[in-house]
Amino acid sequence: MSEQDSALDLSEAEAALERGDYGQGLELLLPLAEQHPLNSPEGPGLRLLMITAWMGQGQDDKAITTCRLLSRCRDPKLRQQAKQLLGVLEAPSLDRPERWLMRMPQLELNSSGSGQTSTMRWRRSRRPEPPSPPPTGPTRSPAAGFAVLVMAVLLGITLLLNGCVRIEADLDLRGPDRLALTWDVRSTQERPLPWQEQFERDLQREVPGLKIEQTGPGRQQISSRVASSHELAQQMAAVVAVAGRAAGVSLPAPMLKLEERNWLLGVQQHLQLMVDLSDLPKIPGLDVHLSLNHGRVERTALSGTITEVSWQGWRWNPLGLGGVVILMLLISSMVLQVVRRKLGFGFPELPS
Repeated sequence: MSEQDSALDLSEAEAALERGDYGQGLELLLPLAEQHPLNSPEGPGLRLLMITAWMGQGQDDKAITTCRLLSRCRDPKLRQQAKQLLGVLEAPSLDRPERWLMRMPQLELNSSGSGQTSTMRWRRSRRPEPPSPPPTGPTRSPAAGFAVLVMAVLLGITLLLNGCVRIEADLDLRGPDRLALTWDVRSTQERPLPWQEQFERDLQREVPGLKIEQTGPGRQQISSRVASSHELAQQMAAVVAVAGRAAGVSLPAPMLKLEERNWLLGVQQHLQLMVDLSDLPKIPGLDVHLSLNHGRVERTALSGTITEVSWQGWRWNPLGLGGVVILMLLISSMVLQVVRRKLGFGFPELPS
């Protein structure tokens, strides 16, 4: 038999086993097994197929014998499969309970005398009727309102577990269009909350330029570098987005606006900060505190509201002040010279 014929017979045998024709599979596999002994490359695979066919026919003795031979072959994968099949075949059989068995009704044939036709009667064992199903009706898929209710409950539990935290945000105006922001996140339970840990990991991964320090049990201090109002507004929006995502809610970006007018002697500044928490549900134990310039202006942001903090003031310009002083000294010198001439002293002269 050529290799092409062997491959064809093997394919037909596998197809016969797949459709449950174990007899035809064995007829094709036995000649191949004689051609390829157990120590040949194809021998273990052929015998594994033969074990499948014998198990399908109920010839467990032949399957067990071949499994024991395959458990000592060189291929580790086939050896493991053989050991598994051997464990299944050698497992003790369990007695089936009587209620698992289905018995056919007895057929009784009664023949009558001459001139009468024979009749067949079914004699069935009388068993109690099964109980009627409970009056629950057919199973229906949950409605859309149920899914919304479940989501609301889960969100409420998440927010409740993430509550009991105080957040203090201080916006410091360092100079003309130079600001810095400091966040102080403090757990009232004096231990880090799951929300704080997730918040810190996301900040380190997504928002560069932040300095995060652990200043105490359950307390985080997050500081930004000094930057312009435009850069700080972008960084603040990223921090608020990360905080909302860690809590399972979506928060809009806060609005930061700085208006400045330069009057030579100083800069007139008007700073506005608006935080929108209108979409944030009420969370027990959550306290958000906003302040400008180290507490000069303070506000408490409440859930479901929009909070605005503003400050207006002057920042003196050192260069402008120095120019004014120099100008005043020059004017004073000129006035003194005029007074000197009027008193008759004339112009100052060099000593002879």
